[in-house]
Parts: sequence; C-alpha cells; structure tokens
Amino acid sequence: MCKGLNKLFLCTLMSFIVSCVSADDRTLSPPLNTAWVNIEIKNPSAYTKPFPLEVLYVSTTCKRELMSMRDGQHYEKVGLNPIKIPLQEKNSSGVWIAKIAKDGGGKCSWKLSEFNLGIEYIDAAHLGKGLVPGTAVGVTIAFDDNATRNGLFKTVHGDINLSPIYYPYIRERKLNSTETSLSLLGERNFISLKADGTNKVSFIPRLDESKVTRYIGVAKKEPGSYAKIIYPDGSVAPEGTIIPDFNKINAN
Repeated sequence: MCKGLNKLFLCTLMSFIVSCVSADDRTLSPPLNTAWVNIEIKNPSAYTKPFPLEVLYVSTTCKRELMSMRDGQHYEKVGLNPIKIPLQEKNSSGVWIAKIAKDGGGKCSWKLSEFNLGIEYIDAAHLGKGLVPGTAVGVTIAFDDNATRNGLFKTVHGDINLSPIYYPYIRERKLNSTETSLSLLGERNFISLKADGTNKVSFIPRLDESKVTRYIGVAKKEPGSYAKIIYPDGSVAPEGTIIPDFNKINAN
C-alpha cells in the first residue's frame, strides 16, 4: 500500500521496470563489507503503527529501456528495484527497528537510492464512530542525486534524529464518497531529507490527540459552495482553504 503523495514513486515505479531486468536480477545480495542504515521508530500511540520501510534501489548495470513519446527514440535510464522491509518491535517496547544495506549487491549491483519510513493510524474508532484509518506521515530519505532531482530535499550530515509532532485530522467526504477518515497531520506530512554520511535514523514522533481538526467536504459542486475546515478551537478557515494551517493548530 502507498502511504501518501510523497511516496507515489513506489506506486508508479513498478510499471517502468522492463524485461531487461529479470526477477532474478532484482534479488539483493549485500556484500559482507556493505555499510548499513539502522532504523529506529518509536510508536507514539496504541492506535498507530510504523508501516514497512519502502525502499528503492537503483542500478546503472541493469538499465531500463524507454521510448520517447515525442519522437519514438529509445533511451536508457537507471534500473529501479522497489522493495518493502518489515520492522520488528523490540521486546514490546513500542520501539521498532530494521536495517537497510547501502550496497544491495546482486547481479545488477543495486545501490540504495531512497526510502520512506513513518507511521499511520491502524485504529480510528476511538475518535469517532465510522472513522477509518487514512493517510500516513513520515520521512523520505535520499542517498543519491537521482532521488533528489526535484530539489525539495534538505541535506543532513551524519545520523538523523527527528521528533515531529502530529495531530488528528478527520476528513468527511460527501462528493462521490461517504467515507470519513482519520489521518495524521503534521507541519509537513512527509519530510524530505538528503543523507550525507548517515548510518542511523531515529524517528520519534509525538501525537497530541487533544487537538482535532475536521474537514467537511461539499455534497455538490456548485458556485459558492466550499469545503469547510474546522480547527480545534472551533474557528473555521477562510472559504477556499484546502490545507489546514498547521501553525494555527500547533500554537493553541
């Protein structure tokens, strides 16, 4: 399952892997001397859980052959190998760990490009009848220029320690859907970082469920009809607001 907009790369990359990279070629075989990235996530609530690490390896040995839609010319790009790595909980402590090989090895000499980590609600009923878990939050950490080509990544030197705060966000959809979901809302739902010399990532998120923000969608598209965002203090966002003001939530 894809966890959010910033993780669309894992949802779309599968379609780009072509026959030049066989299933056997995508098998990882880290060499004995590979460096590892150790992951530690502290689960902040009994209602949340870390999702499996979503990892992307790339290869300049086993490339993808693509065709230009403009002139029909064939060209090559790096091979892609998206995988998921489960985390393991340490002694029922709420701390979940895993490790990722920087050098994936194998016939294609796979190299770590980027990965996603984070948390999501697994139980929503405690904050309202009929609620279902919504989108996740977390971090995208890149290790090469291929992953950071959009320019949105901030470089971090050494090990990474993050402790962002999140709030509940209930979204009631009325147009083409009757689903009401419970998601986590942060200053940025996915933080984008470029790792430099990183061997450990600690993600210790905080969750404050005393401040619930609500989104109430429109039942019908018509002039002058807008979705409504209601903040924890009862105030309503200006008409046309699409994304809640995190600073307003966090300040009160």
